[in-house]
Amino acid sequence: MSFEILSFEALVHAVSGAMGSVTAMTVFFPLDTARLRLQVDEKRRASSTPAILAEIIKEEGLLAPYRGWFPVICSLCCSNFVYFYCFHSLKASWLKGRQSAPRTDLLVGIVAGGKTCRANVTSLKPKLDKMLCMCCGT
Repeated sequence: MSFEILSFEALVHAVSGAMGSVTAMTVFFPLDTARLRLQVDEKRRASSTPAILAEIIKEEGLLAPYRGWFPVICSLCCSNFVYFYCFHSLKASWLKGRQSAPRTDLLVGIVAGGKTCRANVTSLKPKLDKMLCMCCGT
């Protein structure tokens, strides 16, 4: 059983899941920045997303849509690494070579998500909040 939990395959899935989430968040982070600015900036009026991003870049510089990116990526990368590692390790140890079924994947996903959520809340979330405050100057 320890061989299945510490398998190379689970590590590969964990790294690829973490990198996939980093890529997706990097692509869509400016959209999240635009949404956040619309919510907290009383002077900013809703218009098209490209127009809002253009205003942000004009006012604050080219990298402004990515302000706060690093702490979010650190937390997301760690969280998704733990999730995918737990999911594939638990699935391998549960199935032991048998064929997977959607019910099994769902149940293992729920358990892995619970483990990831607990790890995220107890250890990653306070660090993310501190990094965000330091990065964004609040």
